[in-house]
Amino acid sequence: MFIPIRSDRPLRATPYVNYGLIAANVLIFAATAQQIKLGPDSPIWNLHLLVHDTRIWQFLSYQFLHADAMHLIGNMIFLWVFGNAVEDRLGKVGYLFFYLSMGVFAGLAHWMTSNAPVLGASGSVAGVTGAFLALFPRTRITFVYFFFLIGAFEIPAMIVVIFYFAKDLFFYGLGGGGVAYTAHLGGNLMGFVVAMAMLGPRLLPREPYDLFSLWEHKRRRNRFKKIAQEGYTPWDGGKYKPKGKIADHQDNTLTEEEKQVMVARQEVSRAINNHDMDQATDRYLRLIADHGEQVMSQKQQFDLANHLTAQSKHQQAADAYELLLKSFPSHPDRGYAQLMLGLINARYLGKQDAAKPYLQEASQRLQGDDAALARQLLAEIG
Repeated sequence: MFIPIRSDRPLRATPYVNYGLIAANVLIFAATAQQIKLGPDSPIWNLHLLVHDTRIWQFLSYQFLHADAMHLIGNMIFLWVFGNAVEDRLGKVGYLFFYLSMGVFAGLAHWMTSNAPVLGASGSVAGVTGAFLALFPRTRITFVYFFFLIGAFEIPAMIVVIFYFAKDLFFYGLGGGGVAYTAHLGGNLMGFVVAMAMLGPRLLPREPYDLFSLWEHKRRRNRFKKIAQEGYTPWDGGKYKPKGKIADHQDNTLTEEEKQVMVARQEVSRAINNHDMDQATDRYLRLIADHGEQVMSQKQQFDLANHLTAQSKHQQAADAYELLLKSFPSHPDRGYAQLMLGLINARYLGKQDAAKPYLQEASQRLQGDDAALARQLLAEIG
């Protein structure tokens, strides 16, 4: 048995709405479990989504009913793993509206393709996982397994979501009964499309590692690779040289120390790509100890600073955030980095004067709980 238990996406605020949705599903199941067993004779039968006697409220009410405990537990596990991070990106009101809307769209997909009544949060949760794919494709999901042994492993979120989508599509093609596969598929597709539609025109602020930004980064890399193959040498003032001489030109101009820096930076990047953040931060700290101030790429520097904070290495984390802000003044998470710098300086390093300007700017850049935290910290330091 394989069970997902968490993602490695750090949260910036407590996902109270997602907690509330999970609690509502559990409480409603506890209150209705006996009546649901009665089937059409149940007094709550009209709260199912009925295809032949449809009432408008059923597109909402069916989302909070479950056939049995395993049905409930399976949905709530996935809502816990994927919903917390999606709420963190969409905000509390936006996430609540999104979740309920996904249930409506999933219900419509089922209503148009089946004659059977349906109940359960599966369609809503499928919408959340579809959005998760668009927003956090490089996030990793931790699974635990129970066979003869008990253990855990991590899988990229992209693989997890695509696997479950393909599984539903496969069993729907086989005509399997008893499961509303079209509700799952409709929820997945609509959640993904809505999230991408918000990212495209920046209705939802982009992050360096959401699917839209990754696609743009890949397109830029391909364009750079093409012009580099034509002889463009950005390390030599943008001059063009004959093909085949670029690598020789670069190698001949590197000092021994520059080569050591290059190797050390590659080791940091390799550890990050392997999702070994403990090793990555260790190698990064060794890099700056041996060679002075070094900044990685935007995403890598941000991830290193966040992980140093999680390791309670407060001074090193503060240094990493400061270097991030100095090197990438237009970083999309600038406000969050300022908030973390203010928090670390105020609460852990005793540098209230240094914290104040970061918190003042963060309180203006951020919204919701993050802005409230910045204002709270400002009040604490007077």
